[in-house]
Amino acid sequence: MPQHHEPTTGRRTAPKSPHRPLLSGAMNSTVLVIGSGIGGCTAALRSADLGHQVTLLTANDDPLESNSFWAQGGIIYKAEDDHPDYLASDIHKAGAYKSKKSAVDKLTHDGPGCVDNFLLKDAIAEVPFDRNDDGSLALCLEGSHNRARILHWRDHTGKAIMESMIRAVVEHDSITLLSGCTALDLTLDDHGNCSGAIVLHSASGNVRRISARFTVLATGGCGEVYLNTSNPPCARGDGLAMAMRIGATVSNMEYMQFHPTTLYVPGERRFLLTEALRGEGAILLNHEGHRFAPHYHPDGELAPRDVVARMILSEMGDKHEHVFLDISHRDSEWIKQRFPGIYKHCLARGFDMTEKPIPVVPAAHYFCGGVVSDLRGRTSVPGLLVAGEVACTGLHGANRLASTSLLEGLVWGNAAAETCAESLAADLNCTTVHPDGAAGCLPLPPPELTQESVICSSESESASEEPEEIEDAESSMGEIKTEVDPAVIKELWTTIQTTMWTKVGIVRQKSTLDEAKVILADTLAAAEALSRGKVASNALTGLRNGALVAREIAFAAARNSESVGTHYYIDDTTSPILVDTDLEVHG
Repeated sequence: MPQHHEPTTGRRTAPKSPHRPLLSGAMNSTVLVIGSGIGGCTAALRSADLGHQVTLLTANDDPLESNSFWAQGGIIYKAEDDHPDYLASDIHKAGAYKSKKSAVDKLTHDGPGCVDNFLLKDAIAEVPFDRNDDGSLALCLEGSHNRARILHWRDHTGKAIMESMIRAVVEHDSITLLSGCTALDLTLDDHGNCSGAIVLHSASGNVRRISARFTVLATGGCGEVYLNTSNPPCARGDGLAMAMRIGATVSNMEYMQFHPTTLYVPGERRFLLTEALRGEGAILLNHEGHRFAPHYHPDGELAPRDVVARMILSEMGDKHEHVFLDISHRDSEWIKQRFPGIYKHCLARGFDMTEKPIPVVPAAHYFCGGVVSDLRGRTSVPGLLVAGEVACTGLHGANRLASTSLLEGLVWGNAAAETCAESLAADLNCTTVHPDGAAGCLPLPPPELTQESVICSSESESASEEPEEIEDAESSMGEIKTEVDPAVIKELWTTIQTTMWTKVGIVRQKSTLDEAKVILADTLAAAEALSRGKVASNALTGLRNGALVAREIAFAAARNSESVGTHYYIDDTTSPILVDTDLEVHG
């Protein structure tokens, strides 16, 4: 039986950082990191260890609130008989053979070393992963993996990792953590280099420009643009939208992964039921109590996620709102120890997973596209780097392999930090150009500023100057600002989420995608119009960002008629009810 150890913090909320308030004066930093998940924390910790002053920014009051925190299953490490080529084979297969070889090779070769350096014993942010009775690391199997190579802490690995990482961030003298601060937009200097961000301090309503030599976006994904998602509400595509507005190249925008199994409770936000459940033997049942997965794919419940999601959709048909996931054949005490969080969550809603199957349904889970990045985290905009889900490294291809997400954030967060250090040493702007990965996004103009307020972070003479406060949100017009009715924001979000779920969802077809393009273009125009002349807020910023990202996903999906991976495309004459051969071809 695996041994469980408590995370180093031992509680839901990390200790509050002794950071200075956002508007307290000039800050002498070199690297601005936006996002406090695993990618952002890794970039910040590595940059700080390399001798640079770092500002780490998160819109949430609690820096633990990120997609990374809510990751359940685990993070890829290595089995005793493992080899990078074995993992690479799994990644390529899951990604429908659309993954970029160089990105896959980087993850498979650099991944174990990054885990060693950041997360294991005596590392930067040591994590108490589950261990076997003999003290060895307890590794589990997950869907589409050929070996048990997944490190985990119970059924909430993200919690253990992020509590350790946030503690390390808080304790590092070279990192200033600013929570409750929303990045409104990225800024460009006169040479087209990313020079930092415009930031809203939510509690005070003040807006400030933070300047930095290098900016690392690690803002996570965009599941919130869908009606049903496993993501937290903060996953609005903020970083992706900000990058697009300054002309950064994006790619693979049509590839949104839908996790096959989230708990179905009417009226509640979808709750993730980790891949590890199926890796440990859970099976899928239809409403007649029959196991159906092996009829669709030879790997059954352990087939790639896009395949399992579609087989569930097929079994639901027009009559049912969900199917069932059953692990009750395993020992009840073992279930409670291995999956304590899931067990308690389900039990509180009347489902005892040790005794009977639980209702499940697919939900938007992970965005495989994003801001195009090379192996060093560089984007098409000089001075802007990306790490984690906001990035499109080419690693995931058309569908992500289970438990690659945390490892990708770790590997590319580390790479981005080292790129910044190398560029500083050579006195260069880190930049790269990607002529072949554009998704056709038209660059939007950067925000116009009428007031100059700088928190300097470029280690220059101006770093000692006291920045001037901006009392209200930035505006290029200078008009009197008014508050936005929350009901209007909610109404537009409902339009976005409903349109994306019903027209740009698990199964897509030309006619509904064309409808979605019109609706989402109009919604974006309405969100942009609503933002003009209004007091800046986190909610309004999220709407603006989510509307842009949703539109781009729909347009990318409509452009791509190749049905592959998470982008399951049918023509208007094909029945949307999937058959076995459909699933096998794309598995």
